Amino acid sequence: MAWPIAAIVLLAAAEFWGAQSIRLHVPAPYGDGTVHALAVALIVAVFLLADQLIRRFYWHGYIKRRTGRDTPALIRDIVTVALVVLGLSIGLWAEAGLSVTGLVTASGATAIILGIALQAVIQDLFSGLAINLDGSYAIGDYLTVFSDQMPEPVYGRVVGISWRSTFLALEDGRRLMIPNHMVTTNPVMNHSRPREAKRLSVGISIDNRVPSDRVVDMLLGEAFKATRHPGLVRVPVPSVILSKFAGDSALYEVRFFAHPDQIEPESARSHMLRALMDVVQQNDLPLPVTQIEMSAKPNLDFVLGEEEIRAAICRADLFCDVLDAAQTDMLIGHSRAHELPAGTVLMAQGGAPSSMFIILEGAASVTLRGADGSAQEAAVLATGNVVGEMSLMTGAPRSATVTALTRMRVLEITKDAIEAILHKSPELAERFSRVLAQRQHENEDLVQRASRRAAVETDLLARMKTFFSRAFGAGT
Repeated sequence: MAWPIAAIVLLAAAEFWGAQSIRLHVPAPYGDGTVHALAVALIVAVFLLADQLIRRFYWHGYIKRRTGRDTPALIRDIVTVALVVLGLSIGLWAEAGLSVTGLVTASGATAIILGIALQAVIQDLFSGLAINLDGSYAIGDYLTVFSDQMPEPVYGRVVGISWRSTFLALEDGRRLMIPNHMVTTNPVMNHSRPREAKRLSVGISIDNRVPSDRVVDMLLGEAFKATRHPGLVRVPVPSVILSKFAGDSALYEVRFFAHPDQIEPESARSHMLRALMDVVQQNDLPLPVTQIEMSAKPNLDFVLGEEEIRAAICRADLFCDVLDAAQTDMLIGHSRAHELPAGTVLMAQGGAPSSMFIILEGAASVTLRGADGSAQEAAVLATGNVVGEMSLMTGAPRSATVTALTRMRVLEITKDAIEAILHKSPELAERFSRVLAQRQHENEDLVQRASRRAAVETDLLARMKTFFSRAFGAGT
């Protein structure tokens, strides 16, 4: 803004205080022509100052605050050109009596020649005008551009729109310049319009001998859990469909929704695939193979039978380093697997404990009820997670409400099952208390000293012996 003001000051000084001197020292008619030219330049400089004010207070001020985005450079440049032409027209009319119409008419032949020579440039220019007028996309939008002039569709974020080109920032950090006419003459997908979340999908292949409903429940449960990641959305809810069935494999498509302006689609897919890979590996779901020896058949009994329950118990932190093989078998004999429909309340906040659950398939929401009665989601649990162990082992009221988000298969371990094991092996109480103390320490995120942790273990042990008094007998 400083240079238009400086130009106005200098031109005004030359026009009003130096005009007489110019006419005296410059031979006629050049002296008068110089004075008139200074006057025209002064008027144009005033309009350029107006343009700078518009840019600062309107484009970069009001419009950016209102929309949160920069106005395309093409629109700003068009306004600048219009102001310059208007200032030039007023100056020529005031000083020389010339009209712009006459100038344009006289230069018609030149314009035709230039139009033929600059056909591509003009096409890009008018395409840029059309883009800005119809508002099909703007700076900050995410686009996929399809064109036979490119080897594959291009995805990127719009970072600039100039007279000739649209600039896309690609996911790998590069910047692609696309001529505007290519955008207006080819299909373009705008992922940012409308502003709602957009659906993405990933595929995962599983051996087709595994029952599809079991696989769907496992994958869907993990998908619900994964949608709590920033950028991914919970509503619309994710879904899993069987999209392809081949001779040795079944392809499952996991569909979910994400905001493209908050997380890049490839990053969202990567996050979902990592979550699905974890549930596949943890549950030893067999992947398809094209060639297989008879001795290398997948052990489906391990995936679906008693070994599945054994594996779930052995993975649970409460039991993995506490129970031996015989005690694990005893717990398996006292445990029951259940299938629960979506919406089932596994436990309610404040309720009395009677069992704990290990999630085999599906997902559950953990919610906390505040003092005002409102419920807030604290976590989402999926395959392999354990819920309700702290209240079951100590007799404390349920600290949260757990509700099935999807159809679920859970392994229920009741108070009677724990009591039977403790009755036969009372020394397990100290091991359980040690694990629970560590869990409580982690949940509260406290850095306690060894004495404090020992006190917690002692307190938990006393509460357990009181709650399971029949297992320890009256003299314990």
